[in-house]
Amino acid sequence: MVPIQKCSKFNIISQMSVRTYTTLSNSSSVQAENINFIKKYVNAYKNRKEIYTENHGKSGIYMLTNELTKDMYIGQSSDLAIRFKNYFCLSYIKSRKSLIISRALIKYGYLNFSVTILEYCDKSVLTLREQYYLDKLNPKYNILKFAGSSLNHKHSEETKRRISKALKGVYVKEKSLLFGRFHTEETKYLMSLKKAKENNPLFGKIHTEETKKLMRQAALGRKHSDETLLKMSIVRGNPLNIYEKCSDEGFKLIGSFVSTRRAANFLEISHSTVRRYMNSGEIFKDRYKFSTK
Repeated sequence: MVPIQKCSKFNIISQMSVRTYTTLSNSSSVQAENINFIKKYVNAYKNRKEIYTENHGKSGIYMLTNELTKDMYIGQSSDLAIRFKNYFCLSYIKSRKSLIISRALIKYGYLNFSVTILEYCDKSVLTLREQYYLDKLNPKYNILKFAGSSLNHKHSEETKRRISKALKGVYVKEKSLLFGRFHTEETKYLMSLKKAKENNPLFGKIHTEETKKLMRQAALGRKHSDETLLKMSIVRGNPLNIYEKCSDEGFKLIGSFVSTRRAANFLEISHSTVRRYMNSGEIFKDRYKFSTK
C-alpha cells in the first residue's frame, strides 16, 4: 500500500532533504527515517509560528518524535495549525495527562520533540491515512492502534459531570487558556450574533414558577466579594461627591464615591438621607453638601 500525497512545494523539500539513519535496533524508528514526508520541523517549539503559518487550514497526518528516545506519536487533524497550538499549550496537555504523548511532552520538554508533516490529505480519508501510518510505524505513544478510535466519541452525562467536578477551580487565573487575553470588538459582535434570537438556547422560553423558586433558593445566602460589590456599584450606582464646609475656602471636596450607598457609609448615615439632601440641594447638618458633578 503506497501513501497518497497531494502535490505541493513541500514534496520537493522532502525529496531533497538528506535522510539520516539511526543505529538503534528499534525497527519503528528505522522505518520512520526511511518514510517519505512533507516537512520536518526539528526544533518544533522554537519554530511553532512557522508551523502555524504553513499548516493553517490544512488537514493531514502528523508525527511527533521524541528525539531522545526516538518514540513517536501519529495523529490526524482537519486543521493542523490548531492541533499544534493545543500541543504547545502547557495547560492544555496537562489537562490530558491520560494520554501517553501528553505525559511524554511534560516529562521530556517541548525542545526535545520534532514535528513531521507526513502528508496533507482530504478530510474524508484522514482516518484511512492515519491507519496506514499506525500499521507501518507502530508508534509507542499511541494508546489506540486503530485510527479514529476516539473520533466523534461522546462522553455520557455522568462522565461530563465528573470531569466538570474534577476540573472545577483548577484552570483559573494564570492557568486559564484565556488569561491576559481580550476579545476584539469584532469578535464580541460575532459572538453576540451567534447567540441572538433563534440561536439563543433560551429564545422563546419562559421559566416555570418552580424554576424561579429554585433560582431564588440558590441565591439565598450568597455573598459577593468586596471586589465584586465594587464592580456592581460602579455599573449600577450613581457617582457622588461629598463637599465639606470650610470657614475660609467655602466648600471643599472631601471624597468621590461610586454610589450614594457608599457615600452614606462614609458618613455613617442612611443612603435615603443622602439622596434626599442631594435632590433638594440643602446642606446636611450645615456642614456637608452632595453633588453628582
